This record gives sequence, C-alpha cells and structure tokens, in this order.
Amino acid sequence: MRYISKACLLAIFLNASCSLFAQKDSVRLACPFEHGSGREPKEAYTWQPKDEKIIMISQVDTIVRSCINGTVSNVSATEDGRYEIVIYYSNLYFWYYGVTKPSVKKGENVAARQAIGTYTFGTELEFRMFREEEQLDPRNMLECKIPRADD
Repeated sequence: MRYISKACLLAIFLNASCSLFAQKDSVRLACPFEHGSGREPKEAYTWQPKDEKIIMISQVDTIVRSCINGTVSNVSATEDGRYEIVIYYSNLYFWYYGVTKPSVKKGENVAARQAIGTYTFGTELEFRMFREEEQLDPRNMLECKIPRADD
C-alpha cells in the first residue's frame, strides 16, 4: 500500500511540474532598452508570413540589454557599420540588429537586463524572436509595452 501511495504522489508531482513547463510562450522578457521604447514597423509592403520584428527607438543614446538569461551565439558586423547580436535560451533565439557597439562576445553567458551593447540616437534597432526557425511575436512577453500600428 505504501509503495502505491508513493508512486501516486510521484506521478502527481511529475505531472504538475511538467505542466508548468509546458506552457507555451510563458517566458517573461526584460525590455531591450534602458531608455526608449518600441513600435511596430511601418512597412510599405505586406510580408507573408508577417515579419514580427519590433523597432526599438530612443531619444537619447542608451544601453541595449539582454531580454533573457542566455548565451550569445553570434556577434557580427553588418553592412551599415553596426552590429547584429543573437542570444539563445533553450530553443528561443533573440536577434538584435542595429547595435552601435557590442559589449559581449560569442559564447558569453548573459543575464536578463545585462548590457550587451550601445545604441545611438537617430538609428533603429530591430528586435526579433524565433523558436528554432519559427518567427514569434515577442510583444506579449516583453515587460515594456509595444504599441501596434493599428493602436
């Protein structure tokens, strides 16, 4: 009898803990900017599937922060002289495109809200989120509120 009750308790515990981690998109993301906000891009063309990027802008030079605890998988220069930084956590990838000067290196572990680079006033920083190769809309997971173009 004791063996059965222990087995039942173990099964209940395992089921409860698995269901906690099974929630889709339950991750909370720190705002990528120390100062500033984001907006939905205003595109002249409608992409199919929709490009779920967020344009981050600020009225002052500011720090670009990691939105999550993770590992830097890529830091590379872009054609326009700025940088692209990619951070991953589990099966999620976070793309920061338009960083003025990176302060992290490939393979470095970063914490949420840690500075990963700088942003210069007058430019745009594109922020994207992927689950493996599927692009996701991070707006509902970000601490900072990002208005939609139709709001």
